[in-house]
Amino acid sequence: MKRNFFLVCVALVVLYCAAFASADVIDPYDAISAPPGTVALFSYFGQIHLPDIADKTGDKFHFGYDQSYMLLRPVYFMGQIADKLSYGFNAVIPFAHVSLDGANNEFGLGDIGISPFIYLYENPNSKLYLSFWEFIFMPTGNYDENNAVNLGRDAWWFQHQFAFGWYPNKFGMDFNVNYFQFTKSDKLKYDEPDALELETVVHYGITDKFRVGVNAAYWIGVDDAAYDGITVSDSKPMNVKLGLNLSYTLSEKCTAGIRWMHDIDSENYPSGDWVYVRLAYIF
Repeated sequence: MKRNFFLVCVALVVLYCAAFASADVIDPYDAISAPPGTVALFSYFGQIHLPDIADKTGDKFHFGYDQSYMLLRPVYFMGQIADKLSYGFNAVIPFAHVSLDGANNEFGLGDIGISPFIYLYENPNSKLYLSFWEFIFMPTGNYDENNAVNLGRDAWWFQHQFAFGWYPNKFGMDFNVNYFQFTKSDKLKYDEPDALELETVVHYGITDKFRVGVNAAYWIGVDDAAYDGITVSDSKPMNVKLGLNLSYTLSEKCTAGIRWMHDIDSENYPSGDWVYVRLAYIF
């Protein structure tokens, strides 16, 4: 059991150092559509502090991982199908500084993601929205098997996302279902299992400009991992996060917000705090 957990820890050091490139962000009104021709830029400035990692039983061990990042996400609404279903394209462009115990520092570009999207249902009258986003992450981040930390995963990986939004009156809810698929690196012997993630933010408008929300997320691996072709028993990851979300409309074109999440339960997964400041601008 301890050997299995050691193998998982070694692999997680590599993989989570590159995890900032994930489109694992959700904020109020994320699922709403926009008129054709709309261009928006979402900028995230974040800090991840993961001092511990938990094993299968929930016991915690030292991990010592820190990351500061900037993530740029341009979104373009290209048009509509049958004058009612919006579609478009967006990208995820990450930069980060990562370290373990203040040493083994790496800084630079991570794995870039590209993503077409299409709305399956959108009703401005009932304010209900359902869309599908396909994120394709490329191995653009630097990877060196001799480094303790890296900026990339040295492999392609995918995030399939269904996004739901409902915004009646001052109340609102955004909810995402994410399925992650990871291809195997030629250099890394660790084969990460696919994972399912459920994430939501339930929010309320205190004023016309100021909105408060509660975030929650649940992540679970669909199978055990494998190391050097051998299945690592009891290695399926699980994580639960809770947090707060504040957003403020600065103008008709610009919104600012902050989100903080804390890991409240983990198995075979790092544990700590995740926070970012978001700026959204519509051109």
